[in-house]
Amino acid sequence: MSLPEKSIRRPVTTLMVYIGVVLFGIISFKLLSQELFPPISYPQMSIVTPYENAAPEEIETLITKPIEEAVGGISGLRKVSSTSKEGLSLVLVEFGWDQNMDYASLSVREKIDLIKERLPRDTQEPVVLKYNPFEKPVMVISISSPERSPIQLRELSRKWFKDEIEKIQGVASASISGGAKEQILVDVDQGKLKASGVAITEVSDAISAANLNFPGGTIKESFYEYLVRTLGEFKHIDEIGQIPIRNEPTNQSSNAYQRNPSENDPSNRLIFLKDVASVSRTIKDRTSFSRFNGLENVTLSIQKQAQANVVQVTNGIKKKLIDLKAQLPKDIRIDVISDQSKSVNNALGGVKDAGVQGGVLAFLVLILFLRDFKNSALVVTITPVTVLATFTLMYFMHISLNVISMGGIALGVGMLLDNAVCVIENIYRKFRENPQEGIGASAIVGAEEMMAPMIASTLTTVSVFLPIVFVTGIAGQLFKQLALVVVVTQIISAVIAFSLLPMMINKLGGKSALTKRDIHDESGSSKGRSPVEAILEKASLPIRMMERAYDKILPAFLKRKWIYLLVVLGIFVGSMCYLMYGVDKILLPKIDQGEFTIKIDLPVGMRVEYTNEISKKLENYIKRMPDIETISVVVGSDKDSDTKQVIESFGANQAELIVNLKADRKTTTNEAVEEIRRYFEFSEGKQSIQPARLSYSLNESAFDVGSSGSDAPIIINVKGPKLEELTHLMHQAQEKISNIPGIYGVANNLAEPFPETKISINKDRASFYRLSVVNIAQAANIAMKGITASKFKEEGREIDIRVQLKAADRDQLKKLGLLMVRSPLDIDVPLADFVKFTRGKGPSEIKRESQERTLQLYAKIHDRNLKDIVADVQSQIQNLTIPERYSIQIAGESQEIHESFSSLIFALILAVILVYMVMAAQFESLWQPFIIMFCLPLSLIGVALSLWAFNTPISMVAILGMILLGGIVVNNGIILIDYTNQLRGDGMSLYEATIKAGKTRLRPILMTAFSSAFGALPLALAKGEDSLQAPLGVTAVGGILVATFLTLVVVPSIYVGTSEIAERFKRRAK
Repeated sequence: MSLPEKSIRRPVTTLMVYIGVVLFGIISFKLLSQELFPPISYPQMSIVTPYENAAPEEIETLITKPIEEAVGGISGLRKVSSTSKEGLSLVLVEFGWDQNMDYASLSVREKIDLIKERLPRDTQEPVVLKYNPFEKPVMVISISSPERSPIQLRELSRKWFKDEIEKIQGVASASISGGAKEQILVDVDQGKLKASGVAITEVSDAISAANLNFPGGTIKESFYEYLVRTLGEFKHIDEIGQIPIRNEPTNQSSNAYQRNPSENDPSNRLIFLKDVASVSRTIKDRTSFSRFNGLENVTLSIQKQAQANVVQVTNGIKKKLIDLKAQLPKDIRIDVISDQSKSVNNALGGVKDAGVQGGVLAFLVLILFLRDFKNSALVVTITPVTVLATFTLMYFMHISLNVISMGGIALGVGMLLDNAVCVIENIYRKFRENPQEGIGASAIVGAEEMMAPMIASTLTTVSVFLPIVFVTGIAGQLFKQLALVVVVTQIISAVIAFSLLPMMINKLGGKSALTKRDIHDESGSSKGRSPVEAILEKASLPIRMMERAYDKILPAFLKRKWIYLLVVLGIFVGSMCYLMYGVDKILLPKIDQGEFTIKIDLPVGMRVEYTNEISKKLENYIKRMPDIETISVVVGSDKDSDTKQVIESFGANQAELIVNLKADRKTTTNEAVEEIRRYFEFSEGKQSIQPARLSYSLNESAFDVGSSGSDAPIIINVKGPKLEELTHLMHQAQEKISNIPGIYGVANNLAEPFPETKISINKDRASFYRLSVVNIAQAANIAMKGITASKFKEEGREIDIRVQLKAADRDQLKKLGLLMVRSPLDIDVPLADFVKFTRGKGPSEIKRESQERTLQLYAKIHDRNLKDIVADVQSQIQNLTIPERYSIQIAGESQEIHESFSSLIFALILAVILVYMVMAAQFESLWQPFIIMFCLPLSLIGVALSLWAFNTPISMVAILGMILLGGIVVNNGIILIDYTNQLRGDGMSLYEATIKAGKTRLRPILMTAFSSAFGALPLALAKGEDSLQAPLGVTAVGGILVATFLTLVVVPSIYVGTSEIAERFKRRAK
């Protein structure tokens, strides 16, 4: 008993099965995780190694190079790049997309463990982080108040917000930045140090030793055992000044019992910390400023746990914020700077709307073709059942609801109606031929007759998407879920079309208008029909006109088939030339998200306060512009931030403005940026921000897929051993490419030399006093930079106790020379006795790639094809004189495009082969599937036309659409050839069978084509955040429509022509 017969014989069982499917689908939908994109495991790790106070060149030699050499031999490694800057080594290790990152992480950690002994002793433990550029905070909150100080704001954020939000289920961490921190400053007086004979290191050591609690063992008394503890931690700030720094004579007699030291000898009296320094509660030196819409603020960046649901986590945070706002004073203002759930909801809502709109359009197409509301509704009924069944399988396959998976569902809405349309049309055709057998018998026979071709049709779609599962790179990571979802929806829709649909037709479709008339009726008469049927009859007039036109076109095409086929071939060649050379190629579609970033760079060494003033000038201009919603400003960086923030931090000479435009804006993001650029670079605003350099970034990409750290489409790597020669070569290349048409905004990553003071040690003099480099460096560091000697605990928080030479004693180099350093010989020696101070400049950071020093050029493009510009860049680079051991390489988006497109093209070729194999198995023939394969180049004509009409460049998404077409357009050919073979098997001639097959199958072919095309049309027309998959919709609509109309004449012509040639060979053979 076949599946259609079982469903009709046992309708209650069938109904209960699908009610269960709907029930499980609703439950699964509630449980599915909602995200913006699929969870992508980016194959890169960061090795972060802090080495306090070390210069970039020391970091490079002592830390970066050993780590690069250690990890360089790991299997599967693609690239190693590094940045060495003051106090920090950052090594980025990049693997292939097919690498198991858990095993790779273990390998990296093992290699690091092997070379730890080679690193400097004072180096902190190297930290290995799994780097993921997609891992943005789920929410960023601004906390501000016009009445509170930066210290109060930060402390309030810690006590009320950070601790409470981190308790919410799904929250991983909440990081505070901005505001100001309190410290206890021990301001040491140089003159008093010298008069007391105390070294500055003694002050720091004394504080560290005094502020401790120590266990003292236990005392056993009677039946009890008591813990003994020595309590030395400070209870009050005043206690710090009472610390004895020197509590015994330093120049003791050889007689240990001598107890008569001179009271006037400063080396022999008791010296307290208050004698040489002042102790005060102050604000730490500001290294950063943060503002939101003009108000100084504290920001809270919230990260979610790996498997947590974005929407659920943000809803929990919002609920907590409402509770906190009710408890906090009225002056505290809470603003949400960014909310990832908003993007998720907007994007998912947009894709969902596209799916619903596509379904409605497909429904209207069915009504026009079937001219029967009831049966059209029956066909559309399978859509929600299929979608809910898909949700269930998505839950068990661990596929989240995101724009990619939802795009697969939206795309499948039009496609999944194909099976149902063909089945219902065939059922009613059988009923009209034998009405005496009843609708039930017709439903069984009609559905069974369509099972073989529909299974083959479904298998072709599955065959097209199956290769995407094996695609590597970013394309595979992004579109694997879409492929799986489309495959699932097609299989489920086929099962429903052969089970639920026949049963519903048997129960509900007996009195349908389709049982009373032939849907091919051309009379157009409304006699004896209801008003609704009459309206539908009039609305379907264009369809009947197409049928009449086709009756004339097909015979004419068959008579002059070779001439027309040559014309089609010429159109195909022209289309391929346009696709290869006439259309731009990008990695992913550009999306106007209404957000842009301005980065401010001042000369290295500029103070953070001046950088802040420059940022205010930009901020004040921008907030007067129309359509501006929010402006977030960050100047400098918080030195006490976590590791991730330290890696991404700005210098004191840098600032960043993130500007969000209103949703109902009248200007585009690009126009807003251009207005700012004109004012500050070519107008009166230029002088007001001198000597600042501005760089602009439109957040047009859904995410960054490269590892360069820049969104520029062209990146040029200049490599070599010496920094001076590298710089000269880079400037030559920059000058050359700046003159290429279509290139603008050429910049480089050369960090300006940082002004520094070098302390050169006379080692002979230092050794005379038994002083080591560590002794000298430690004293200089405490004096100039200061050191956190200990922590003061107060009300559950820790405040740094910082020891530093007072500002008046360290404002000139000659004063630093007066600093006393305690020698192991128990004498104090001025620093100037054995060191020499020189001013100079040193590199602020050193970048390397593939274990070579590397500088990079970034260039943006406009008004020209990326491929042509890259060719011009290569030509200009070849004209440069490149010294031995130096090289210049082009990277960036062009490299990513080549790698990703190659993988997708492989999937396309594999899909074509699999589709051919399926059809060959179905027809038990090698040449008939070959005829049907001509549908594929016909679809490329439509792709070229639609890309031109919509002004859409080729991207990974567009190529995915081309792969999709391979499984759709061949179905039309299958239906035509299959029915032609049936008619010829019944004794009809070649010409007559071809004509009749075309006429009979025209309506179902047009129905499936229009339902699929109109189902994808809302995706093609999507704007804003919803437009990531717009190129897929564009290629699908154009390819399906053009391929359908051409298939109806080209495939029959090739079928007739090849059959005639085969007959001639047979006759000659005989």
